[in-house]
Amino acid sequence: MARLLVAGIGPLPPEQPGRLFAPGLRIWGIARELARAGHAVRLVRGRFGDGAAGEAALFDLEPAAGAPRGPAELPPMRTRRVAEGGWPQLLAHEATQFNATAAVGSTDVMNHALAATGLPLPIWMDYFGDPMAERQMLALAHGSDQGLADQWALVAPALARADRLSGCSREQCAALRGQLAAVGRLGRLTATEPLVHEIPPWIEPVGDYVGGARPAERLLRGVVIPEDSFLVVQTGGFNTWLDVKSLFSTLERVMADEPRLHFAATGGPIAGHHESGFEWFQAAVGASPHADRFHLLGWRPLADVPRLLAEADLAINLDLPCIEGRHGTRNRLLDWLLAELPVISTPGCELAEELGQAGYLLLTPHGAADRAAAAIRKVMAGAEEFRQAATRGAHYLREVHAPERCLAPLLAWAAEPKPASDLHLWRRGTAAPSALHAAAVDAAALACRLAAEQAQRLRLEQELAELKGSRLIQWALRLRRGGPSRPRAW
Repeated sequence: MARLLVAGIGPLPPEQPGRLFAPGLRIWGIARELARAGHAVRLVRGRFGDGAAGEAALFDLEPAAGAPRGPAELPPMRTRRVAEGGWPQLLAHEATQFNATAAVGSTDVMNHALAATGLPLPIWMDYFGDPMAERQMLALAHGSDQGLADQWALVAPALARADRLSGCSREQCAALRGQLAAVGRLGRLTATEPLVHEIPPWIEPVGDYVGGARPAERLLRGVVIPEDSFLVVQTGGFNTWLDVKSLFSTLERVMADEPRLHFAATGGPIAGHHESGFEWFQAAVGASPHADRFHLLGWRPLADVPRLLAEADLAINLDLPCIEGRHGTRNRLLDWLLAELPVISTPGCELAEELGQAGYLLLTPHGAADRAAAAIRKVMAGAEEFRQAATRGAHYLREVHAPERCLAPLLAWAAEPKPASDLHLWRRGTAAPSALHAAAVDAAALACRLAAEQAQRLRLEQELAELKGSRLIQWALRLRRGGPSRPRAW
């Protein structure tokens, strides 16, 4: 069996973090299922928002072929400082120390780092959503397209190096093929070779990581809101693609004539990424005549999510119509249906449309607050009917979106990791890359050098800031300016 270096961004669900993001769900499921398939896995985890700095966490997952399903325990953690050479140097070192025979990465950051390691190993690179489409929504939120080139500089080197790629939807996989063409990878040597595979989202029941049982202690019902309230919830971050204006307008319309309706949201702004969406929603709630029926709970411990879902009557997901939605997915839909909770969602992502067309959730058009409000009233009037639909949806997810089923393409490759034909022959010198690929590699090398210089500059600036903040340095500077002759009391 293979020895696999697996690299991604956390935190991971078994760590029971205060904030859990989609990349952590993705990389943990990948590493766990590879170990369950009998492979030795060294999981290297960065932390969301740390960028090129921070600390790496290392977990060695022992091969566990035939292990029972359900959550796996997290092995002991070791840490490594991300030093001068950044993530590429750290990953190259760990792959060598582990005697890895192949590598698997997820997220644009880790895939870029794997591409820059120079390792001759076969590498599978997973993208849980389209980074370019995500950057488009960030550009919309910030009113600037300046980040598009930086995002492509992060993605292109990985596309030029990947032996296999995966996306979470059919449309994202089509986009990946187009992006491969842009870096000269759709040539004669790969004409009949499947470089891109679809790995749809799989279920990761949150309750599995917090004991599974629903605690008796309540969060809202009978404590903050009346027992007979109709509670609508949303869980997760207020990201760039969330239609906060439609969400607020929808809830306001129903609250105006349904005094039982309350709304609760866990999560909130995503620090360092997108905060204005939540800020707008929070301000709108504060000015609402129904402000006392909005409950913005903020980022909560992981154990509170199943508690909130157990108290809820309905969950709602209203997205903006965008390419990110078409290429990406919505994990929160899986969480809500697994809790057998009725769901209203806009279409857009393939998961929502799949579940809506099967009758497991109720679809409502984008940007139509009146239609979404009507959908809420419909569920309120026929709660039991929609609860039964959600129960059927939970059974469907456990079968069709089981981890081992969704990850089948990666598990098959890991049993016998092979390089892409074009990269293999180019390395051997028996074929020459196209001019398009050569140009992409040159551009990628330049981008890597610039990124390394920027990372070094940021580290130096941080060290300088720390020095300036030192009391001893402040005292020395005052002396130089003719200040007090002795330091103030420590």
